[in-house]
This record gives sequence, C-alpha cells and structure tokens, in this order.
Amino acid sequence: MKRLLVFLFVGFGLYQAWQEVSTWGGIEPLYAESYVVVYGRDSCGWTQKMIRDLEASNVDYYYRIVDETSTADVLHSRMEQSGISTRRYNLPVVDVNGQLSVRPDVNDILPLYKEAL
Repeated sequence: MKRLLVFLFVGFGLYQAWQEVSTWGGIEPLYAESYVVVYGRDSCGWTQKMIRDLEASNVDYYYRIVDETSTADVLHSRMEQSGISTRRYNLPVVDVNGQLSVRPDVNDILPLYKEAL
C-alpha cells in the first residue's frame, strides 16, 4: 500500500511539473501580427515577473486579468483547444502567436515572438 501511495504521489508531482513547463502546439492566432498575451492576475508574483521581463526585453504585450469572466472564458477555450487542462493550472498562461505556455520563462517566449516578426 505504501508503494502505491508513493507511486501516485511521485506521478502527480511529475504531472504538475510537466504542466508548468509545457508548451503546446499552436492554435488559431488571436491577431494577424506577432503578439504576446499574458493571462494572469495583479496579485500573482509570477505574472508580475513575466510582465517585468517582457518590458525589459522591449516586447509589446497584452495583459488579460483571468478573474474577469470574459477573459477566463477565452483563456479556457484556448487552453482546451491546445490540450491543456483547465482544472488546475499555474499563472501566468502566455499566448505567443497561438502557442500557449503555462508559467514559461521569458527566454522561451522571446524566440517564439521574434520568429513571427
């Protein structure tokens, strides 16, 4: 029984880590030009770090607050299209030209953004 619990605990931990760093295949872009949309909240330190890093890299971005119902609806729809679970996820979720990433590093975002310029 202990082995089963350890196995489930480790498996769940690996799944959560994979969700944090995963970048999924593209979906229909929101805009015709290259873009970055940061979905997060003002109270989230990870979201604020992403915004600071994008600004330091001179990347124009759109910021959407996930606590607004219409924003959450759009985000969840796009996540489901990308195969990302909406049951529990970390912020920020970043959309770069139709490619969604959950809590990515800015160094993962910049090449995707510049690739489409």
